[in-house]
Amino acid sequence: MHHLLNYLRLPPESTLPLYQQIQENLIQLIESNLLHTGDPLPSERQLSEVYGVTRMTVRQALDGLVRKGLVDRRQGAGSFVAAFQSFTPTVVGFSQRMREAGMNPSSRLLHREIITPEPLVAHRLNLAPNDRVIVLKRLRLLNDEPLMIETSYLSHGMFPGLMQADLENESLYRILKQDYGMVVHEAEHTMEPTLPNAYEAYNLGVEMTSPAMLVRVVAYSGDNLPIEMSKSVVRGDRCRYFFRVNTRIPIMD
Repeated sequence: MHHLLNYLRLPPESTLPLYQQIQENLIQLIESNLLHTGDPLPSERQLSEVYGVTRMTVRQALDGLVRKGLVDRRQGAGSFVAAFQSFTPTVVGFSQRMREAGMNPSSRLLHREIITPEPLVAHRLNLAPNDRVIVLKRLRLLNDEPLMIETSYLSHGMFPGLMQADLENESLYRILKQDYGMVVHEAEHTMEPTLPNAYEAYNLGVEMTSPAMLVRVVAYSGDNLPIEMSKSVVRGDRCRYFFRVNTRIPIMD
């Protein structure tokens, strides 16, 4: 806690109201991983002393962070950094990634059917015009809190057993590996900001005005065969994506 106090400072020459300056400082500490999920924040008294503001201003700042979903208040215990999951694009499935991070992932199957795919889906999965696909719509939860709605498209001809598979208690990628010998070796990710529709907002437990991320993924096997195409609506108040670019070629302006 003591080392954290060294990073609590208002930005110089900022014209924002004091409570917003405090919010920006705390958000920067969360985004830079100086504050982690579950970490306690200094007390309101400590924060008012460090920032040189009234406790009312500190409380106003914390109230805003609570509304943003970045801070949790616990009666009699204080304020803590809320669960805010970072994702690094990878070929590892959601369940495995979350378990490796010490979290408790779960899924709720919202919808499953066999359809004739849209041309884009058929193209990305390298299917013939008359081929059918299985659509899986799942609510992905982390520690029982809704995190994203994931819609997956897979060839029904290749994976017919998915219509009966227990996708609430079993990992999709594990089923593909065990039952069909298919392992994801490569994945393409595209991301863009979005707003949830009424159905998505209801299942995620957020407002339709709450920011979200639309993530599209095409997963490939080792021989470059497209296995799955998916799109996920991810809560913006609980998730962030992390990228690190490594290149031997100098990056020029």
